[in-house]
Amino acid sequence: MASSFGQKIRKVWNRLPSSAQLVLWAVCVPLLLSGIGLWEYRQYQHTGLSPELQELLEEVTQAEAEARANPRSTFTIDGRQVSGLAATYQLQQIARSIRGDSESRAQVAAVVRPASIVAMVAGVLTALVALAGLWGVNAAGRRALQSRDALMHQFARWRKLLPTYLTVHMGLLMTTVGGLLVARLGVAYQVVILQRAGSGEAKFQMVILLFAALVLWWSATLLLALYKSLKVLHDEPSEVMGVTVSRHEAPALWAYVDTLAQGAGAAAPAHLVVGLTDGFYVTGHAMRLVPSGQQLSGETMYLPLTYLSLLQRDEISAILAHELGHFAGADTAYSLKFSPIYQQLVASLHAIYGRDDSGEWMDLPATTFIEYLLQRFDLAVKHWSRVREFAADQVAAKLVSGDAIARSLVRVTALHEVVDKVLTDIGRRPQQAGSDLVQMLHDAVRETGLTAPNFATEVATAHPTDTHPPTLERAKAVNAPVTDAMVQSTLTVPDPESLVWVRSLFADSQGLQARLLADFKGVAHEHNEQVRKELTDAVQQAQGAVEVYERKSNVWLFAGLAAVVLAAFIGLVVTHLAPGKSLAGSWKLLGGTLAGALVLGAFAAWFWRRSSVMLMQLTADGIVVPGWPEVVPWSSVNDYSSTLINGSNLVMQFELHPGAPRLQAPHKNLGRVTYRAKAHKLVVNTAKVRGMDLDALHNAVTGYLAGWHARQHLETM
Repeated sequence: MASSFGQKIRKVWNRLPSSAQLVLWAVCVPLLLSGIGLWEYRQYQHTGLSPELQELLEEVTQAEAEARANPRSTFTIDGRQVSGLAATYQLQQIARSIRGDSESRAQVAAVVRPASIVAMVAGVLTALVALAGLWGVNAAGRRALQSRDALMHQFARWRKLLPTYLTVHMGLLMTTVGGLLVARLGVAYQVVILQRAGSGEAKFQMVILLFAALVLWWSATLLLALYKSLKVLHDEPSEVMGVTVSRHEAPALWAYVDTLAQGAGAAAPAHLVVGLTDGFYVTGHAMRLVPSGQQLSGETMYLPLTYLSLLQRDEISAILAHELGHFAGADTAYSLKFSPIYQQLVASLHAIYGRDDSGEWMDLPATTFIEYLLQRFDLAVKHWSRVREFAADQVAAKLVSGDAIARSLVRVTALHEVVDKVLTDIGRRPQQAGSDLVQMLHDAVRETGLTAPNFATEVATAHPTDTHPPTLERAKAVNAPVTDAMVQSTLTVPDPESLVWVRSLFADSQGLQARLLADFKGVAHEHNEQVRKELTDAVQQAQGAVEVYERKSNVWLFAGLAAVVLAAFIGLVVTHLAPGKSLAGSWKLLGGTLAGALVLGAFAAWFWRRSSVMLMQLTADGIVVPGWPEVVPWSSVNDYSSTLINGSNLVMQFELHPGAPRLQAPHKNLGRVTYRAKAHKLVVNTAKVRGMDLDALHNAVTGYLAGWHARQHLETM
């Protein structure tokens, strides 16, 4: 929940390109601060007396000399006629004050001018450093498109330079603000101490000083956060659900992979991991297997038993040859070097966002530049990823065939929905699932069939590091364009011989399947128990009922105003009834005053009624509106949002399902609850409520809504 003004500003800001956002805060803001420094400097550019004060001083000096020469001379000072010693004394005081102002101004100028110069220079340097960073990142992004080595070099260079760059930029920005703070201290000293300004001017100067000090504190806090978040992070191993298969446990599979690796001109992987939940891939990153906790290092190939059991033999060969092609192209070695520094920068960005003292606007100096840096390199990252995918496909085409590559891409995409559904069903109720996963997969394909993929919105096979080009482009690149006949040929269950061959790859395929399924069920059971606990907590927190009444603050406000106006009316009447007075000619004034009191009293009575009638009642089943014959059920709520207006009014909008039953809404509960049947929307507008602030009311509504959804989810588990 946020104020409507803040939401509008945020929407406008988010619509701006990242480069525009960066220019605004990193270039325009420092230049604005530099301009303020120039303004401060010009205020104290001349420390001598102004021509007007110089002329006044000469007149006072002449008058003082005349008073000494002729004590009887009379002078007009501050509207009074004075002469003699009194005139001489007052003229001396005026002259001393004029000269003192000049001296104090010169003293303050000795502080303000250097500080303003520092602010001006630092502000311009801050903007220049920002522009240099923009140019440097753009140039590095262009160079990264020349080769993967260039990408590695440029990105590593900027990753190493980033802490220093941001420190310099933030340091210059802090220097700019610090210079302005010192200048304002000098101005405040002159205005408040030397000139003894009134309390209003003193408060104004203190507000400016406090704001500048807060900016400095924020800058220092963010700078410290940058050092913490941009430090070198450990490359944690990725967690994968699966088991390793040794050469003894899968001799045929290892022999098969060795043959393909030799044909691809690549070394065989150090490990083969078989699992259920991911797609085919190779990686050189450290890996931690779940649930065993076994740690692997070196090049690893991951094979999903789910897809292995549903593909043709040549399709499996094409996929494995493609993955081994990444080994031949040193893709895993490249990823092993590049991915850690890339992920470290992403993790640093998340660390800045996740600070306890962070704020969306406060973090802009760090987050905007890091996001811009990632965006500039993103094009090169995707470019080289696509190049290597096409190169790996060419390796597979030579070893197997382009047709097998194209069919494997189409079949894996078509199988994704079925495999995901089978695993989801097992994960939802692991205790009730069967023990033969392969049979369950084949039965699901036969019962539901396969749907031709929509290649416009295809679901790419999950891959931990690379971005795959579209299937149609990859098939065309290996001279095997996707045709309707090819697609139809992939929408069938593979022949039994392929499954027999897959089983022969393992010494104990049934035992391996049972182990993988048992591990999957165990992890799913733990996950379900955790989810069940969280859902149960949400349901328990949404028990009972909360009655919402508006506060009586508006009652006392209007009643107090009515009392004041009524007292004024009575005072006018008493005054005009005094001896010698008459009510004649004052009827309009008296009538207007009395009418005002009555109107304010009517408002007070109206708000008294509003605060006495319950706005709504929140229950576990829905919203109860007084006088409405039925509850507004949570099941009818499709979406909920709220907007805080001027910090004192909350507008809650409930978007209802189009198919939800029409509500019976005989009234609007004193104008606070509006049901818009055609728009399928319920709008509640309230002022501050009793016993909670408006944030708490918003959270209460979301809590009851979440509790209802949690209860529905629990019933399906």
